[in-house]
Amino acid sequence: MVTATTETPSPNNPLGAKGIGESGTIGSTPAIQNAVVDALSHLGVRHIDMPLTPERVWAALAAAKPD
Repeated sequence: MVTATTETPSPNNPLGAKGIGESGTIGSTPAIQNAVVDALSHLGVRHIDMPLTPERVWAALAAAKPD
């Protein structure tokens, strides 16, 4: 097994560091997922697998047992 790394410093700052442009969107998917589960929790929904699809939401509603 051979491993290697490639480093390409950024010429735009003295540290050569690069940003993570997508880091602001990483939390959006689980936040939406949690919001949907929270909105349906009063109906007994506790979990829906990702990705959210209409079929998965419908199945979770059909299987839910209200508190």
